[in-house]
Amino acid sequence: MKTTATLTATALACGWLTGTAQAKPLGQATVTETNNDVRYQATNSAERPAKLKDVVRGTDVLRTGQKSQAEIEFEDTTITRLGSNSLFTFNPEKREFELREGVLLFDMQKGIGGGTIRTGGITAAIEGTAGMAIRRGPPQVICLAGLIRILDAQGKQLGLLQPGDTFVGGKFLQISLRGLSKGKLLLRKLRHNQTEFETAMTQQEADIQAGKLLNAFEDEAPPGLPPPSGQQFKSGVEQLQQNKILPPHQPPPGGGFKTINKGP
Repeated sequence: MKTTATLTATALACGWLTGTAQAKPLGQATVTETNNDVRYQATNSAERPAKLKDVVRGTDVLRTGQKSQAEIEFEDTTITRLGSNSLFTFNPEKREFELREGVLLFDMQKGIGGGTIRTGGITAAIEGTAGMAIRRGPPQVICLAGLIRILDAQGKQLGLLQPGDTFVGGKFLQISLRGLSKGKLLLRKLRHNQTEFETAMTQQEADIQAGKLLNAFEDEAPPGLPPPSGQQFKSGVEQLQQNKILPPHQPPPGGGFKTINKGP
């Protein structure tokens, strides 16, 4: 994490909190992409395979199985993508996203009011931001573009993430943006923050000689990147096996990538 003045962090915090309070609710979301085993459960209804154009509302649950991904788009154009073995829900009134298990990518444009990502006792306050939340073992938050405030369960600010920073296991580290860009959730460009993400990658690569290129998340990006000194991140699959967490379901027959054709 790059050092940032307390005054700057406080000013950003006040701006985000004010924007969130005045922002419109998230409203509902629409399933725009599915790959393999994606499951949808509406409130007080049985779980079923998700379909393109399914409408996901607050308290509804969306989850993915092994080697599966999903994308939903909110009415304010915020995009969220789920990696494999993930469980996700949201609170539209509070503009809160909750990752209960797995991997979540979020891509929000500036000026729409911000929001919060909650996972494993950590809260990430976002505004005009792209990033990832991971809950496989110790909760982890990664900044891809913009700025992310990290809060603990009591709302105390722990730090500020800039692109290429990650918070995991109570520590602030740096992570390979190039490695993450090759993962399944980033094979398709970000809708709102792609230019800033690419700029951050270029800048990070210019700093490689200073030894700042560390490990990418193994389950959503190709292996082979060196781990941080003295540390070894386990892949999501290894964490699931270690924690004895079974995948939600087997993929349905004939599963495969489906996406809404939005035209040229």
